[in-house]
Amino acid sequence: MSDSFAEQLGQRSPWFAALTEPQQRQLLAQTKTIQLAAGQRLFSRGDEFDGIYVLLSGALLIAGVHSSGREALLTIVEAGDWIGEIALFDQKARTHDATASVACQLLHLNHSALQLLAQQDPLWWQRFGQLLTEKMRLVFQALEDMSLLPASVRLARRLVMLCRLHQQNERYVIPVQQEQLGQLLSLSRQTINQLLQQLAASGVIRTSYAQIEVLDLKLLKQAAEMTFN
Repeated sequence: MSDSFAEQLGQRSPWFAALTEPQQRQLLAQTKTIQLAAGQRLFSRGDEFDGIYVLLSGALLIAGVHSSGREALLTIVEAGDWIGEIALFDQKARTHDATASVACQLLHLNHSALQLLAQQDPLWWQRFGQLLTEKMRLVFQALEDMSLLPASVRLARRLVMLCRLHQQNERYVIPVQQEQLGQLLSLSRQTINQLLQQLAASGVIRTSYAQIEVLDLKLLKQAAEMTFN
């Protein structure tokens, strides 16, 4: 596996960076590269476990569809994020759909590769368990933010996170719909629209159909860091 992948993951994945160099090489030796086009499905809810993935570039939408046909967007996977480890531990079907929102490059560790790593060193189970607990910490933080932070701060924080995915020569153009932002933050589309209008009036962003351009990242970060007594 190319050293460039190790460098990419070392910069974007704290979990991977914490591994020793021999462990990194051992892991990457078992991976295969996957390319997805925008709109292409990686896996669907109910699919059998086929391994874990790490996103090198692009963005993945993790969503579920209710029996009524309504879709709930749960999160947007960023470069450096690992997915699929829940099914690694319980061996049950995939819980949600994973779809590329833009062109993506991933590394895949299939079931056989994971078993081989565990046979070579049983402590890999602990390391993979750390991936799962890191995700749980993020879930708890998101729940806390929903309870304690104003909607405007939560929106600003999400936009700052999305800027890391969509930087284009010092420009930040985020391909996201207002409804998707509402689903991510558990806010109505109307509330999202009002908050975006406020940011636009302050010169922080510019909105157009299905995208948001961040004009002043410094001001956006200030809005994301606001605290309230």
